[in-house]
Amino acid sequence: MHSDLLGLLADPIAKSPLQLDREVLRGLESRVWPIVCGIPRFAGPDDVDQRQTELSFAAKWRRRSSYESTAMREQTARWLCERYGFDAPSSLRDHLAAAGAVLDAGCGSGFSASTWLAPGWAAQGSVWVGVDISTAVDIARERLGSIEHTHFVQADVLALPFADETFDAIFSEGVLHHTPSTERALRALVTVLRRGGELLFYVYRSKAPVREFTDDYVRAIVSELDPDDAWEALRPLTLLGQALAELRVEVDVPDDVPLLGIRAGRHDVQRLIYWHFAKLFWNEKLSLEENNHVQFDWYHPRYAHRHTEEEVRGWCLASGLEITRFDVGESGFTVRAVRT
Repeated sequence: MHSDLLGLLADPIAKSPLQLDREVLRGLESRVWPIVCGIPRFAGPDDVDQRQTELSFAAKWRRRSSYESTAMREQTARWLCERYGFDAPSSLRDHLAAAGAVLDAGCGSGFSASTWLAPGWAAQGSVWVGVDISTAVDIARERLGSIEHTHFVQADVLALPFADETFDAIFSEGVLHHTPSTERALRALVTVLRRGGELLFYVYRSKAPVREFTDDYVRAIVSELDPDDAWEALRPLTLLGQALAELRVEVDVPDDVPLLGIRAGRHDVQRLIYWHFAKLFWNEKLSLEENNHVQFDWYHPRYAHRHTEEEVRGWCLASGLEITRFDVGESGFTVRAVRT
């Protein structure tokens, strides 16, 4: 473990410095955390549902063939830049490099970070720390560990092993809603963000009422399954999404349907069903396994909270965050905010 990372770490309970003792880190009151394969491993969550989420994402990110194609990478890079307000991955890289110490909270396998993080990224004093609750952090190190000033930690965002105001920028893409409390996870990130630092995050948006019902119904069943069994159970939904998309049929909705959250106008049938009745995802530019990856990402984690714009804005205000960009998408809210 690099000494630069040790200087950033702290006892997640006492927030005091840690002592390196061979292959363990020692905190106050005889608390000890192991270092395995060069990565500090802090205690896993006590919450049973959060442990399920940990196993779910570890399994998803291990299926590297389901998300590493050029098409998936290009789509991910474009989607990130559009929502966060950058014209290209290089602009996002320059922005974060100039910030200083950057925390990627919920980095997964480092796939999203890899769309902008590249050798030569770091300005003087720049450092990137990837934290994930799951063993996907090992894959992140395989992917990004050769890049200068990158470090990796396995930890829970609700119990981060850093002192207050450690980071100059925090990036958390689609992570906070997979914890017991999205609001509490947001506050935990703000705590380790310095005043004047920037928080960039994305959270799910509440969907139409029937879609919400279907999501909860399917998740309740699928989240109880072993990850491999869940992957196969979701494949028919993905194939149905493909069949509907390949119809290339549109329908005219003559009037708004407020009870179902549907607006008047012309709708592609697959997208109408997708947004208002069931997440039957399909993108013709991606393979079947890549499409099923998106389906699994949505339905298998037990925690997957959805929120309103009023909720998210309220949490930012209460946490002392001044919003500088608030992107409203059908799927979720992408926020950039500064800690005041």
